[in-house]
Amino acid sequence: MLLASLTMVVGGCASYEPAPLDLPKTHDALLTRTPEDETARQFAQRLAVVEGTSAVFDPSDGLTLGEAEAVALVFNRDLRLARLEANVTRAVADFAGLWDDPVAGVDIERIVSGVPDPWVVAGTVGLTIPISGRLEAEKKRAGAQHAAELQRVAAKEWATRAALRELWIEWSAQMNRLRLATELTERLGKVVTLAERQEKAGVMSRIDARLFRVELAGAEAEIIATRARTRELELQLRDMLGLAPAAPVQLIETLTFAARETGSAGYLQAIEGGNPELAAVRAEYEVAEQSLRLEVRKQYPDLTIGPGYGSDQGDDRVLLGLRLPLPLWNRNRQGVAEATADREVARGRFANTYEHLASRLAIAQTRHDAGRAMREAVEAHVLPLADEQDADVRRIADLGRVDPLLFLQTLKAQYAAKVRLIDARAVEAIGAVRLDELIGPPSSVPLPVDQSTSVSQSQTNAKGGRP
Repeated sequence: MLLASLTMVVGGCASYEPAPLDLPKTHDALLTRTPEDETARQFAQRLAVVEGTSAVFDPSDGLTLGEAEAVALVFNRDLRLARLEANVTRAVADFAGLWDDPVAGVDIERIVSGVPDPWVVAGTVGLTIPISGRLEAEKKRAGAQHAAELQRVAAKEWATRAALRELWIEWSAQMNRLRLATELTERLGKVVTLAERQEKAGVMSRIDARLFRVELAGAEAEIIATRARTRELELQLRDMLGLAPAAPVQLIETLTFAARETGSAGYLQAIEGGNPELAAVRAEYEVAEQSLRLEVRKQYPDLTIGPGYGSDQGDDRVLLGLRLPLPLWNRNRQGVAEATADREVARGRFANTYEHLASRLAIAQTRHDAGRAMREAVEAHVLPLADEQDADVRRIADLGRVDPLLFLQTLKAQYAAKVRLIDARAVEAIGAVRLDELIGPPSSVPLPVDQSTSVSQSQTNAKGGRP
């Protein structure tokens, strides 16, 4: 009977099945991944509904920044790994608080003094009755751990979107610089030709003419460096999107980004209510609270009962054993002290995060305001003056009074003004991105259905619900 029971119990256990790594499959998955994937399209539609935007997801005509954010949320490798890691805490939460398995025991004795029935046999089944409340505390801690993990995933998602926006603006600025450098080189080529004519005519010295060739060579070298940097940034964007370097996708540049308005509440209050990083450390503090609660419950004993049946010298007997540990010396004092200290660490981490966010807010506002002021100054004064100078020089050239050196100085001044405008726009946009990142997402963002649970569940779990 006992053997049959054991066979039935063991038959209900999980079995091991190997799952070897498949490198070719991994390679093919990377190469075939595109923004046209149906998962990305469906998620982009859900994201637009949740965030209240009217944008249409259509990467066939080029990938905009808004479309790229949806693609990154689906395919970014760090986010995919974070969601898989969240499944670990969910597995723990799903099976937390289970009763301990019963313990079957058999005692066999043989009396050697020559009695008629020398065998004494007893079988017991030990059951632990959780009267301490430990199992319920384990459930709450596991639920808090999973909620905190989901909140960390949400924070990673939002940070990834912000990093993508910042990198996208940097790449867009570099693309603009590349076009300006190419235009400058073309115009410098004409000035060099003009200088060479004047050199042959004896109007310009060889030393002065060489100066123009030096400027042209420097501009050509600048194109090479700018093109390489542009390509590097594009590859970084593709990597962040989770796409292969040669994936057939065209990125559409943008140099503008507007931070959301916070109304009368102000940025700091918006951070307090919506920043996902702050929400993540708040969830971690809840884990520390539940861990301390569990360690406190572990001080109290659980009752173990052992009913059984035995035979003593031919007489049948019914057995019942009771065991109750007495919390006299240990009382789990070490566990309680450690959990208390961990809770204080979590409290300190929350305070540090809040202070760091407040500091980042001040820096982001300064950067945004400085970029806007610089852009306005360049648009209002610097660039118009450079364009006016260029127009005057062209008029003089039309009259036949050509001065290559004046041409060169005008070209360089106009190029510097345009580059300064690009830089100012980029600084202003990145400042707005960082302000928007600190505010937090406009609403909870659902994850793709085939890649784990949704972040919206984390808010429910953080309120004490079990996943």
